[in-house]
This record gives sequence, C-alpha cells and structure tokens, in this order.
Amino acid sequence: MAEKQHIDIETIKAMMNLTDEDLEKPLPLPTKWSQPFWDAAKQHRLVLRKCSKCGNIDHPPYLYCTNCHADEHEWIEASGRGTLFAYAINHFGVPFPFWADLPYVLGMVDLEEGVRMISNIVECDDFETIENGMELEVVFDDVSEEITLPKWRPVKK
Repeated sequence: MAEKQHIDIETIKAMMNLTDEDLEKPLPLPTKWSQPFWDAAKQHRLVLRKCSKCGNIDHPPYLYCTNCHADEHEWIEASGRGTLFAYAINHFGVPFPFWADLPYVLGMVDLEEGVRMISNIVECDDFETIENGMELEVVFDDVSEEITLPKWRPVKK
C-alpha cells in the first residue's frame, strides 16, 4: 500500500538556504470576469459561468462564451460532484513552494455540468485507491484571506 510520506521542509529549507519567501505559493489572480467565481469559492460555493445566449458553460470563466462569443452570461450553482478523468501523482520535480505538499495528486475532474476542472485530489492518502472514473466531490481550501481554492475528494461510499 502506497502511503503518503511527508517531506521535512525545514531540513530542506536549511540545506538549500531557502527563505520563507522562496516557499510562498503563487495564488490565482482574479480578473473582472472570473471574480464572481472566486467570491463564491470564498463562501464555499462552486459556481460556473453559463452563456445566456447559447447555454454553453465555460470553465475557467472567460471574457466571452467560447462557443458563440457572446458576452451575456449568468452564474449558476454547480452540483459540486464529478468524476476523475485523469490524474498524476507528483513525487518530485515541482517548484519549491510545493515541496511541502509532496507527494500530491493533480486531477482533471469532469463536472456533472459538462466542464472539466483541473485541481488537487485531497483526503486520499492511499494513492492505490485513486482511479479514473471515481466519483469526487468538491471541498474548499482557504489558502489566504483573499483566495479559496476548490479541490476534490473521493466520495465516501
């Protein structure tokens, strides 16, 4: 059974002469057209941008509909459920700020609403239980006062 082993980041930090600043994770930079997505995430709600003309749902949210190029839209509440399309387990070769998280799982999640989201798969320390097609549900990680990240965990059966 492949269990998650945590890296002693303080030892590595000392060995490589890294500062706290070197270990700061980059955060998303909301745009005027994506801000409602990030505002909802802060409230632990998952919303998606739906075109008012053709009904296409885009994620990530773009300035215009990627189907008909209209700029009229509405924000809809997503179910917060999806299935794992594909994943990668990162064991090494990531920027310094992510070392403390190693190993971690990055997944492509097909949401019930028909869009695909890329995010971390969390609350799943036994990587052998991860498989494409598994059911997932959204959880929220309050990474700063400004930004909350939607992440995904296996649905408990």
